[in-house]
Amino acid sequence: MKRVLILFVLSIFSFSLLGQPNEGTAQLILTLAKRSGAEPSFYTKYYKVKAWSAKLSKPIPQENDIWTLSNFQAAMDVSTKKPIDWGVNGDRYVVVNVVNDLNNRPYHVRDDLAGTEHCLTFTLELYEFNGKFVKTISKWGYLLGNGYHGVVYVQQGVYPTFLSGVAVEKGGALTYRVYDGTETRLSNLVDESDLRVALREKKVDMPDNIPLQLSCTFPPKPVFDAAKTTILEKMKRESPFLQAKYYQNGVYDAGKRDFPNPNQRWSFWNMCIASEITNRCPIDWGPNGDRYIQFDAEFEDKRNYSALEDDLYFTGKRFLFPLRLYEKDGRFVKTISSFGNFFGFGEGSFVFMQDAKNEIATLFTKLPVEIDKPFSYKVDRRTVTKISELLTFKPVQ
Repeated sequence: MKRVLILFVLSIFSFSLLGQPNEGTAQLILTLAKRSGAEPSFYTKYYKVKAWSAKLSKPIPQENDIWTLSNFQAAMDVSTKKPIDWGVNGDRYVVVNVVNDLNNRPYHVRDDLAGTEHCLTFTLELYEFNGKFVKTISKWGYLLGNGYHGVVYVQQGVYPTFLSGVAVEKGGALTYRVYDGTETRLSNLVDESDLRVALREKKVDMPDNIPLQLSCTFPPKPVFDAAKTTILEKMKRESPFLQAKYYQNGVYDAGKRDFPNPNQRWSFWNMCIASEITNRCPIDWGPNGDRYIQFDAEFEDKRNYSALEDDLYFTGKRFLFPLRLYEKDGRFVKTISSFGNFFGFGEGSFVFMQDAKNEIATLFTKLPVEIDKPFSYKVDRRTVTKISELLTFKPVQ
């Protein structure tokens, strides 16, 4: 029914589209595919610790297959037939891009929505750490085995390259459930309603969020009041909560069913790699995967319902607790979330709702967690309303 509807819409605008070159329609579809946010590979930076050549247990997996990747080795570059050159400092990264396919490459993306003959294929591009383009490694390729653990990009039909969302080691193996066997349908990349609007208005009215992966920094707000600075520094020195550092093996996105109750287990239907609300991207753990995130403290400026009352330092003020990303040596990278709500304190674990929206529930825990599996733990305290309840909490490190 949806396919009939979109074909009907296309017929309505057929006269206007006759005056529009085919390249115009192709560019609309391409731009929409890039900006829709449906394929995380488009806006994820894969460093050498997250890009690997791998042996596939099955050449082309099907939906819901249990797939094994093994013998992880240095990722190859099909343009040189040598390992990828990650730069002098080893901090270059690759990203997947999508481009028009004029040559009907294997496993190209076909338009199964509007029925046009426009096809897409995927490229693999190399960038410097600062975002400067280096080269296109693979001019065409296809995506296999998309799942919560990552996806395989096959460079020009030759080199299968695992782009991992989790930490893996050279020579290791990984088994996971596949949710999309091959990315060959436009309907996997764009929403039908968005395509109808784009074709009708001959433009894509969606922001290009991909550059946000590089530009979102939101540094800590400067504090020019000496008394306030003293309070914030004292708070950080005394609080085990603010001193805690969290690395990628202790932070997850949690599929939350409901909110917790004290003295009961809190269950999550699925666990995923951690992401950030500023750009809906996976958290960028850096070239060596050793960055960490940490909570900070700020005085409330404008009224914010996530702010907690001060019952420790007698300031009469309220405080917000942003989540920030740092290099291994402590250098500030960016702010993951400017504020949020805390829930489910227990067993050294808790959940942070980024920007107080019911979108990204970030679980902090040292309990055993498996990606793409359910999880639960016992809650002692449902939430916090005062800073003493938060600052005295001791996460398991």
